[in-house]
Amino acid sequence: MDKISNSWALVKQSFAILSKDEELMLLPILSAISCLLVSASLLGAGGLYVYPQIQAAAAAQLAWRPSHAMLSGFVFLFYLVNYFVIIFFNTALVSAASVRLEGGKPTVRGGLRVAWQRLGVIFQWALVAATVGMILRMIAERSGFIGRLVVGFVGMAWTLATFFVVPVIAFEDVGPVAAVVRSTELFRKNWGEEVVGTFSFGLIFFLLALPGILLPLLGNSLAGAYGATIGATLMVVYFVVLAVINASAHGIFLAALYRYANSGEASPGFSHGAFSSAWQPKSGCRV
Repeated sequence: MDKISNSWALVKQSFAILSKDEELMLLPILSAISCLLVSASLLGAGGLYVYPQIQAAAAAQLAWRPSHAMLSGFVFLFYLVNYFVIIFFNTALVSAASVRLEGGKPTVRGGLRVAWQRLGVIFQWALVAATVGMILRMIAERSGFIGRLVVGFVGMAWTLATFFVVPVIAFEDVGPVAAVVRSTELFRKNWGEEVVGTFSFGLIFFLLALPGILLPLLGNSLAGAYGATIGATLMVVYFVVLAVINASAHGIFLAALYRYANSGEASPGFSHGAFSSAWQPKSGCRV
């Protein structure tokens, strides 16, 4: 229960900041649209590339299957372009949120300008993140239960070590490797190594998403199939709005937490206790 209460407090504090600059929600929307566009473009280009091979196989009455190297290369490229887009817009969001936390007036254009200035480093970090993600995926696919468990622990450690990479890229003039080192340093200095999180934005927004599942059922009970269709449409809209708010609030929280990790002081609108106890030693964690 402590995790839920801590998470809810941080979500409310982040949302209070977000409510002052609702324009920031445009950045996650642009990120999602860009991901859809580049994914569709990549799938289209891939389809055009393999279409002659599929035709040739069909003419020879053979079943066409992509080679392992081709499939792996396509998955890696898919990871890379989507990582790049997401990191680019997250960098812009964290940068703009930091302006608000400093008492300024953030703009989407200002956040995008910072991200554009860090374009090279963002691409390099996307390349590193995609490579690590691909390696972990391949190991998990080829491992048994124990192997997948180990990969899960490695993935968790990687997530903690890289938690502050995006704000480091946004605010510090370093490359991707130095950003990981700096992120790890900030994390260890403030919370140690063997820790467990006492917050989860995903958990809170999962709980908030549950009422949306009831909308088609409610619509069906009121107006049959027509009502169920309206309810399903409203459910999708509700989920999209929640996803945008989640991404925006999390970006604000990350910017505030990075500032705390650097200075030891909580940004206006956030409590010091919530940040200092964001992670706790595993031996002392409570559920």
